[in-house]
Amino acid sequence: MRMRVLLLGEETLLGQSLLSQAAAEDIVFLQVGGNEACQPAAIDGWLDDLAPDAVINLAHYHQQFQLVQASGEQLEVLRSFSERLIEACAQRDLLLCMLSNTRVFDGEKGTAYTEKDELTPIGEQGATQAALDDLLRQRCRRHLLLRFSWLLDASGDGLLGRLINQLQASQQVALAEEWRGNPTPVQDAARVILAAIKQLDCDSEVYGVYHYGSAEVSSWISLAMGLGQELRMLERLPQEPVIQPVAYSEQVAAQFEPQNAALNGRRLLHVFGIKPRAWRAGLSELLQPLAD
Repeated sequence: MRMRVLLLGEETLLGQSLLSQAAAEDIVFLQVGGNEACQPAAIDGWLDDLAPDAVINLAHYHQQFQLVQASGEQLEVLRSFSERLIEACAQRDLLLCMLSNTRVFDGEKGTAYTEKDELTPIGEQGATQAALDDLLRQRCRRHLLLRFSWLLDASGDGLLGRLINQLQASQQVALAEEWRGNPTPVQDAARVILAAIKQLDCDSEVYGVYHYGSAEVSSWISLAMGLGQELRMLERLPQEPVIQPVAYSEQVAAQFEPQNAALNGRRLLHVFGIKPRAWRAGLSELLQPLAD
């Protein structure tokens, strides 16, 4: 890779997956270790010292995608760090890759969201994310904003971990039947980030906002059923769970997540040629630690 790419958030599960896939292609990213990586005051210093051509910001991946509700303090840390990073990259005309989520939409649309849809955020976290998305587009000429739906990783307190705990805690589980999105294993998200950065390294000025979701759009119940099958194969569930469908409005997630979290990734496919992979194929890899 010709560009010097700085990776922030290398310690996150998404960052680790990205590093692993990059290493398999002999691609090395610049890194900033320790607590300094999340300090807004340190940003100008390490941008000047390391002199990267591009920055991939995954520093707050867990708060953005895995927590039911980020605290006010966590949101302030996310906001202040991201705003300073955007301004610093804009001043140096650096390529800045950042992530976004579906909380920037209210979920009332009947079909999958595209990059042309107006941002209508839900909750405080959605409003914070939408403001950062707008700031990135306005300030950074060279920007890549990748928006994902349901990112699944192996964190115990994350989206997938909480669902596993539900299935293992009781034979009968109440789940929302009207909640739709794109389950996306973290390794698939890392694949997409790496593929996009490699093309931008070839001087392709295809900056902008892009959506990605693993194939196919699924209900939360369908995800739970597929997960249940995998857990049974690993002998982590004694029997098939009985799922009781309930209205989405009865779920805690309804306060913070859009009911329709489905994304249309056609633009990413047409511009970058990145094809979606089936989310079911990535479940076994995510659950492998349970079998070890």
